[in-house]
Amino acid sequence: MEPEEYCRLIISSAPPHTVETIPTASATDRTAAADVIAEAPIPAFATAAMDGFAFDESALDSSRAGSEVALSGDIPAGALPVDIAPGTAVRVMTGAQVPSSAVVVVPVELTDAEAAGPAPDHVRVPSWPTGLQAGWNIRAVGEDTQVGDTVIRSGKTISSAGVGTLAMMGRETVRVLRPLTIGLIVTGDELRTGDVVHTGLTASAQPFIHNSNLPMLSSAITAAGAVPIERSCGDDPEAFRQIIGELEACVDLIITTGGISAGAFEVVRQALSGDHSSFLRLALRPGGPQGYGRCGDVPLLHLPGTPTGAFLSFHLFARSLIEARLLGSRWKKAVYAGPDIIGHNKAVSLLPGRFTTAGDVEALDRSRLRDFSGADVIIRAPRAPVTIRTGDIIAVLDC
Repeated sequence: MEPEEYCRLIISSAPPHTVETIPTASATDRTAAADVIAEAPIPAFATAAMDGFAFDESALDSSRAGSEVALSGDIPAGALPVDIAPGTAVRVMTGAQVPSSAVVVVPVELTDAEAAGPAPDHVRVPSWPTGLQAGWNIRAVGEDTQVGDTVIRSGKTISSAGVGTLAMMGRETVRVLRPLTIGLIVTGDELRTGDVVHTGLTASAQPFIHNSNLPMLSSAITAAGAVPIERSCGDDPEAFRQIIGELEACVDLIITTGGISAGAFEVVRQALSGDHSSFLRLALRPGGPQGYGRCGDVPLLHLPGTPTGAFLSFHLFARSLIEARLLGSRWKKAVYAGPDIIGHNKAVSLLPGRFTTAGDVEALDRSRLRDFSGADVIIRAPRAPVTIRTGDIIAVLDC
């Protein structure tokens, strides 16, 4: 089974999101829970696009004939507009409301007026541009956004520009998806978390491995917009089941690492196989061993224990469940910059890739976790006999 087929098998386990309403100012990187529809136009009134002078039609004709035009008012941004006396102009600042009789706003730099200081009594335009049309440098009502426009779509991540757009609309709050809470259980008697002092091996010293999966996947969960609850467990099935029971009441999804192969001390398989979870081996390298299941209403996702396998499996499968989005739709296209990649006979291969200065993707020499730490994307290399060559279009996944 290839990774895309496996994702189709487990996607129904994607935990549902609930909705919450939060202040607009804190909505950056949150996911919109519904379309945001404009209820008022932007701008709500005609505004000056530049600092300059608003002419009515009579003043425009006079100025284009070479005459000076008298000024009858001054409108700073944020001030109430003044009417233009027929045949005159008013000075306006960028963003100021333009009087209804104005037909153009002439930039101050095209006039004989000073850019700063008091408004002059008269203004002259030495040279008018050709092809001038009514509405020049006037932003019409609704020019940016009209009533009924969808300004942010449901399911999209709200960026800082999105926050600015909401604020521009006067929206003080926005409905977003509540972040998922994800239980993370890293298993293995050999793992050690925290500081370990090396005083030299003795007959009673036990070999250990630093627990890299816990901080790595916890940070990956946070980066995916979810909230991790961390747990570590040895190879005792009863202790593992107890942790599952504790997490079941307070999380939306439980992810485990390790304990799912065919060895004698596979704690996750021993604790859950049959009653709760299924385990299989994918045509995938790294990351062949996988598992999925359910404990009550909480979906379970079981990742391999090797750090590289856990890292890649999280990006392929856990992110798909968090986003409720099939893996096949998440791959992006890129141009490959080399070197040639020969497909593995029995499995899809995942390799670290980075962008070149030209924007293409090149493969790194090896596929260790340290290599993925310097990668921009995960490259999908199909099984043999496919060979990826320079210039080919490849599938990549952000990492």
